[in-house]
Amino acid sequence: MVKIFIGNVPREADKDEIQALFSQYGAVTECAIVKNFAFVHMDDRKSATKAIRSLHLYKLHGTAINVEASRGKNQGAVKLHVTNVEKGNDDELRTLFEEYGTVSECAIVKNFAFVHMDNSDEALDAIKGLDNVEFQGKRIHVQISKSRPRYEEEEDYPPPQRGGYWPPRGYPGERHDPPPPSYLRGLNISTRSASSSPPSSPDARSDLPPRLVERVSFSCNALRRNCNA
Repeated sequence: MVKIFIGNVPREADKDEIQALFSQYGAVTECAIVKNFAFVHMDDRKSATKAIRSLHLYKLHGTAINVEASRGKNQGAVKLHVTNVEKGNDDELRTLFEEYGTVSECAIVKNFAFVHMDNSDEALDAIKGLDNVEFQGKRIHVQISKSRPRYEEEEDYPPPQRGGYWPPRGYPGERHDPPPPSYLRGLNISTRSASSSPPSSPDARSDLPPRLVERVSFSCNALRRNCNA
């Protein structure tokens, strides 16, 4: 079932009139008007797509109405993988899938193709309607693509986490632990506050930013207090 949104409905229009308008393209199971917009439910995806294309900006009582697929929960874009197709038939393949909804991209690579559809419900209907059907003399097979985006296939990209999730680039991961006390001693930095007295090793202190010196000094003082407690 497909839910269609109709906007800019004129006051003169009633439920029966809108239902009759859409019934020209297929069975209408439900129709409702709310203020200046309406919703129509149609059984068949192909009929609904044809109705949307034919009636969008149609003048009803002199007013152009807006007709589009209702934006429900399953609106994520879906990438479909189509096998057993030949290069040079991109436009024909795109037209075939557009019978089931909006196609944002269609490209044939060698003997297979990728079709991007904006709506997951439309993509599922396309799979049901087009899998194992004949296209250009061959039977095509349609399924949801399992390929990852290109940037995730780069060599320096981190491996998948538990459950097969690939973290986005720049994922911070776990928080770094503070450096061990031995590292701090190696710097030969005084544990006293930077503002209280000069450092025991001027060369070591001069290579570090003042704010880092203050932080390290504070950490050392905190460690000393914990050890004496």
